[in-house]
Amino acid sequence: MTSLPSTINPRRRDIMTEYRLDPIEDLVGDLFVDRHDELRMCREWVERIPRWHLNSFAFVGRRRTGKTAILVKFFNELFHTQDRVIPVFISFARYLGRREAISYYDFAREYFGGYMRSYLAFRHRKPRLFGDDFDLSRLRRFARQVNDEYAIDLYDHYEGILAEKDISAAHGLAQWVINFPMGYARMENMPTAIIIDEFQVLTDVYDPRQDLHHDLTDSFQRASETHWAPLLVSGSAVTLLMEEALGGLLSGRIVAHHLGPLAREHTHDLVFRLAENQGLKVTEAFAEAVWQLTGGYPYSVRQLMVSPCAERHAYPSTKALEALMRHELTNPSGGLWQHYRREFHHYSRQLNEGPLTRNVVLWATKYPDERIDPDRLAEDLGAGVGEVLAALEKLQWIDVVQRTGLISYQGPGDPMLRRYVEYQHAVEIEKLAPAEAVRDWHEEYKRLRGRMSNFIGEVAEVYVEGVMRAFDGRDADGAACFNTPGTVRLPVFKKVERRGGIVKRGIPVEIDLTGECAETKAPYPEEPLGGSSAWLVQVKYTSEPIGPDDIRKFLNQTDQVISEKGYTDFTRWYFSKRGYTGDAEKCLQQAGVLYSSLAQFNALAKLVGFFGLPE
Repeated sequence: MTSLPSTINPRRRDIMTEYRLDPIEDLVGDLFVDRHDELRMCREWVERIPRWHLNSFAFVGRRRTGKTAILVKFFNELFHTQDRVIPVFISFARYLGRREAISYYDFAREYFGGYMRSYLAFRHRKPRLFGDDFDLSRLRRFARQVNDEYAIDLYDHYEGILAEKDISAAHGLAQWVINFPMGYARMENMPTAIIIDEFQVLTDVYDPRQDLHHDLTDSFQRASETHWAPLLVSGSAVTLLMEEALGGLLSGRIVAHHLGPLAREHTHDLVFRLAENQGLKVTEAFAEAVWQLTGGYPYSVRQLMVSPCAERHAYPSTKALEALMRHELTNPSGGLWQHYRREFHHYSRQLNEGPLTRNVVLWATKYPDERIDPDRLAEDLGAGVGEVLAALEKLQWIDVVQRTGLISYQGPGDPMLRRYVEYQHAVEIEKLAPAEAVRDWHEEYKRLRGRMSNFIGEVAEVYVEGVMRAFDGRDADGAACFNTPGTVRLPVFKKVERRGGIVKRGIPVEIDLTGECAETKAPYPEEPLGGSSAWLVQVKYTSEPIGPDDIRKFLNQTDQVISEKGYTDFTRWYFSKRGYTGDAEKCLQQAGVLYSSLAQFNALAKLVGFFGLPE
């Protein structure tokens, strides 16, 4: 197999055509936000094959937090941008939610089929082999048509084991499909990246010949350790994945990376992208309200933007947002209602819901930021400590709570889940009318709307901070982004921090942001750090263009910061949504300050992967 240079270039255009047929359809597309660090981890991971030992790792997170989207985007990238490493994609997602366990034979077919489909498509540049109509038999016919001796040999071996009549044949087949990729990768000098989606499915695999259930994840010990075909896995049952799938013999062999909700600025970014996708008008205040309501959980954000509820067309009205949230969480046609109902129903056997468990769920979601003390909870509920601990253990297995100590737990951080649980408890247990059950939501939302005007200046800073964190060393067009000739290097910041703190009428009263590029250690611990390079940034969201007095104030403030921090190399940057007066522009140019209007800032934002702020 001919090798190209190992560097992966995610921006390389396909040689043959501007239209690139991805082997796996990317359902997220331009709505992919805040997971670029994970993509970077994936690229670094594949660059280390086959040089590093113990190179396997896992993405762990609740359902619908973007794990599969990362794997699909990464796999498609590997398929098109390099040919040093064979990318293999195997998914067990269709076995989620089934009451019966996956069988050894189903597992072997999915695992072997995923490998063969990936290998043949990659080796012969045929992404269409990932179509649903290419089953194992048709893939084998393709291997014979192209006379791929390696693939034909694998098929013969697979079918030979499949035909064995020994009682342990199913187990032997599973072991072979797990381990053959690393052996062939080493012998044939074909470094391989094994990507497995929903790995936790394999904690319960049924052997029909022996009528036994096994945790098959322990069988991946050797596969997880190989230099030549390491594993990148994902899992959405967090506790099950961490305590069973990645525990036992895999403990310490697969490093877990947890995916949480989206960061604040990326939640705003997703709202802006979804609004354009859906033909909706939104504002910064609206995007902030969505962040406050959802805590950045991407599926909740998406549902508030794509729900078929009629109120969506009244956006950016905050009253419409409140009405739509109520529909999504209380109406059986709401996407969030269906999502959470399915989550609880899927684990109903483990949960074995009773009054005590329901009350523990309610308590855990009502006080999400408090450590759950089983003794206190037992006293509040009038139950035994043992009963409460048993209920908490059940809730941990469905990821409603997480263990934080030997016997202490923490409630969920998902505010939409909290509201769903509160509503169901109020209606089903307390027998309240639906309107009464959501009364607290209305009061909570009124308080949020009252605080919204105070958020605007801060929101702008947060978004600019997010854009700065995305700087990656590339050059930007100075005229298009900063009103300066030539190009401007966008440095990789080691630290970006907001300094504003105090906001009056939406206007920060001091320099808003600093981004430090490098720093040198002071000779004595008590001395301040100095000698570093930095950007000093001001963000203005005033209703009128900025005048020269504001610029002079900024220059004085930045002089103080430069003196305080000891910066030896610095760049001043000013961003005003409403632009600048002519005298202000002269002042900025004379001082050598980079400055951007809204259109210029949005050009910069899009350059580094953000959508841009609304008009």
